[in-house]
Amino acid sequence: MNTVNVSGKILNLTKTSNSNNTKVALGTIGIYRQKDPETGKNKYDNVSFIGYGKISDFLHEDDNVALTGNLNTYQKDVGLDYPITITQINVTHVDNFSLQSKQDYKPAYTEHQSTGLDMDSLDEAVDQITIKDSDLPF
Repeated sequence: MNTVNVSGKILNLTKTSNSNNTKVALGTIGIYRQKDPETGKNKYDNVSFIGYGKISDFLHEDDNVALTGNLNTYQKDVGLDYPITITQINVTHVDNFSLQSKQDYKPAYTEHQSTGLDMDSLDEAVDQITIKDSDLPF
C-alpha cells in the first residue's frame, strides 16, 4: 500500500487553483533527520507536497503538521540530457499542531442544536447543572 506519514514544518507554501477551480496548495515540508555530528546543527529533509480541495484550507506556512498521503513520482524535462524525477506527497489528511491555526479556528455551530446553549459558554452551563440522587435511575 502506498501510504506515507511525515511530520515537520510547512515551508514555501503556495495556494492557487487549477483549471477546474479546485483549490490547490503546493509546498515543502521540512522533516527533521538528525544533528550533524560535525557542526551540531539540525539537519532536515525537504519533501514537496500537494493538497487539493478542502485539504488546502488546513495547510498554513510555518505550521507544524503531520501529513498523511501517497507518494507520487513523475518525470520532468528541464532541458538536460535526461529528465529529472520529481517525488511529492499527495496529501489526504492533515493534523495541525500549531497554535496560530487553532486561534483562527471557528466552530461550524456556535449554538448547540438540541439544547440551544451557546457552545462557547458550554463549560459555564455544565457547571450550573445540579443533579440529585433522586434524578438518577438507579
